[in-house]
Amino acid sequence: MNPPPNTNASNDNTNQEDEKIVLQPFNHFKQLPPLNDFIAKIWSAFDSWFQIPKDKCKEISILMTKLLAGVYITDDLVDNSVLRRGIPTSHLVYGRSRTIYSSIFGTVSAITKFDDPKVVDVFITMGLKLFQGQLMEMYYTRNGICPTEDEYRKIVLNKTSSTVSFGLLLQQTFASQNKTTNFEQVLVTLGLFIQICNDYISLKSSAYADLKTFGDDITEGIFTFPIIHGIQSRLEDHRLMNIMKQKTSDYNVKRHFVKLLEEFGSLDYTLRTLKKLKHELVEETKKVAPNPDLEKILDDGLNHIEALVM
Repeated sequence: MNPPPNTNASNDNTNQEDEKIVLQPFNHFKQLPPLNDFIAKIWSAFDSWFQIPKDKCKEISILMTKLLAGVYITDDLVDNSVLRRGIPTSHLVYGRSRTIYSSIFGTVSAITKFDDPKVVDVFITMGLKLFQGQLMEMYYTRNGICPTEDEYRKIVLNKTSSTVSFGLLLQQTFASQNKTTNFEQVLVTLGLFIQICNDYISLKSSAYADLKTFGDDITEGIFTFPIIHGIQSRLEDHRLMNIMKQKTSDYNVKRHFVKLLEEFGSLDYTLRTLKKLKHELVEETKKVAPNPDLEKILDDGLNHIEALVM
């Protein structure tokens, strides 16, 4: 008499095959050129504060990479982005609906595989802040309303600082030192520094132009730090706002837009703000726990920005 079929093994194989299909839009991110991501570098620098065991550090790194993938895939979808580092975005390959659910599935399944209630708590807390920041950014973008600088900072506090905070708080959960140190102010300032860096690079980097993603914030109608300064500092001049409302993809119009920002002193103001934030970060880390690795990353970021030539 033949033994009964192993239905558990069959179900496991089916589930694995199903999961591969479900995760195709999420895993599309892996096909992109090697990640040289500012946030990923900063997350790595946090380890000098916490001295996490190597095996756990690897698990955390994998989880944080998947979290970033989920964040970027969602951002691309919401902003209707065409390219991510020169490759068509996930939703243009797999469709919007499938990409949404795949991103959620990929992120949540990565969290649950950690099987630690503290990790889930951090994910929920920071995830809610991230969604709040993204939704407020969408409110201003969809309604064509230019926020003030203070309103922008509130958005960044939720959207970008929460993403950075997730990496730090996750590592701190498994830390062998600085387990109870309060890094809140460092995280707030760090989030601002990272986001404003991205805002500046989007407008000034020749690499973005080569990838046909130059000035995407203009095309998508997103009010970034230099754009907000340009509009708010010249309220009687409606040229910037008029171009933002058109959400143009025309390269020459976007170059003209950037020239106006230069004329209004908005790019210089952005660079001065970044230098000020970097100084504040160094002073804040000295108060809680010095971090030479983090300081070097910040210096490299500023040096890169100062060297940008279109």
